[in-house]
Amino acid sequence: GPFYNQMIGEARGALTTIGTRFPNLAGRPVELVGFGWHQGWNDRINEAFVNEYQRNMDHFIRDVRRDLGTPNMPFVIAETGMGGLVEKNKRALQLMDAQAAVAEEGEFKGNVAFVGTRAFWRAPEESPSDQSYHWNSNGETYYLIVHSMGTAMVELLKRGGK
Repeated sequence: GPFYNQMIGEARGALTTIGTRFPNLAGRPVELVGFGWHQGWNDRINEAFVNEYQRNMDHFIRDVRRDLGTPNMPFVIAETGMGGLVEKNKRALQLMDAQAAVAEEGEFKGNVAFVGTRAFWRAPEESPSDQSYHWNSNGETYYLIVHSMGTAMVELLKRGGK
């Protein structure tokens, strides 16, 4: 769809203009070595979307790798853990299970990682807002998610996941 095409176009554009954006890298070879994905709120609101999430994520990973010319590029999927450890919504729990399952599939073992995020949830009382779908705008939460994703990516790269 249009947002997928925009994402791929922006990634390609960033790679081709890296020397302009970061002059210290001008003329140096650049390689895309990893992809992080943290999404899912909109999928959890519809049972049909949840039911297709794992299959769609499989296709998404293959498509991104193909379209960016990186057939074995490591992926890290961060759980859409909004609601935290006390989440009870059936669709939300099913979606999170689907996200975790992708990394366990045969073709993705060793080059796709899943990181749990539910423990990073902070209540509205501890946060700048009560927008649960944006993690209540809690900076600590965002830091913990990104740190976990980065740690998982480093592990994938150490194991030769690219």
